[in-house]
Amino acid sequence: MTFTTKLATLLSATALALATPLAAQETEQSLPQPAEIAAEDVTDGQVEAFVDAILAVEEVRDEYTPLIEAAEDEAAQKELVEEANEAAFSAVGEVENMDVDSYVAIANAAGESDALNQRIIARISELREE
Repeated sequence: MTFTTKLATLLSATALALATPLAAQETEQSLPQPAEIAAEDVTDGQVEAFVDAILAVEEVRDEYTPLIEAAEDEAAQKELVEEANEAAFSAVGEVENMDVDSYVAIANAAGESDALNQRIIARISELREE
């Protein structure tokens, strides 16, 4: 699998995970729309923080995917998905210089910009080679 494909898959899965409001949040309030950011305005520091967040969410996904797949019924799966979403939100929030709104905004910008996508892929490559 190429880095481009992997990044696209990660972004799709992560965007879905982070965009899916938890049931409690859904009933209490609607989530604010994340700020938009132009791809050319994303700094190198933001790319680094974004990649750190991708890797943090990837760890959450790796931890929860087998649990969700092994769940006995749909209710158990739903509970685990909600728990995974909370863990993903938390993981992104723990990354220095990153928050969920910025993460989603950068993910959206990367989805529309090959140049930004390539910058992100380059940073992932650097980290995986270390």
